[in-house]
Amino acid sequence: MGAGGMSPVPDGESLHGAEEIAVEAQEDNDMHLRSVKAVTGCHIHASDGEIGHVADFLVEDADWRIHYLVVDTRNWWPGRKILVSPRSIKEINWANRQVDLNVVRQRVKDAPTYDASTLVDRAYENHFNNYCGDRTPVARV
Repeated sequence: MGAGGMSPVPDGESLHGAEEIAVEAQEDNDMHLRSVKAVTGCHIHASDGEIGHVADFLVEDADWRIHYLVVDTRNWWPGRKILVSPRSIKEINWANRQVDLNVVRQRVKDAPTYDASTLVDRAYENHFNNYCGDRTPVARV
């Protein structure tokens, strides 16, 4: 992904930088921007029930766009983390700390398990998008 690739959101100073950006946005009254820390731990609900919680994010190093939410499903399917595209988000209820998806639980359950040691590159994304029904190839500049 890009020159730098995609990485989980790092702890420490880099996360602090992302939080500073979110604080500046809030000062500008932009209610659409949130710190990744504010979203981490939010419950994930498929259209037919709860499936897990936000454990992490995969962010494009080049432009800081969130490409995937890493969802921990251990309360439903032990030991599994899966990737969810932000395009699957129907809405976010900040008061309830809940992310609603426009997919059913079975679709999430059948998704490939995410392995943090796996490189998420163009081939991986194309495979993932094909599974999710998005047949548009991932384009890179």
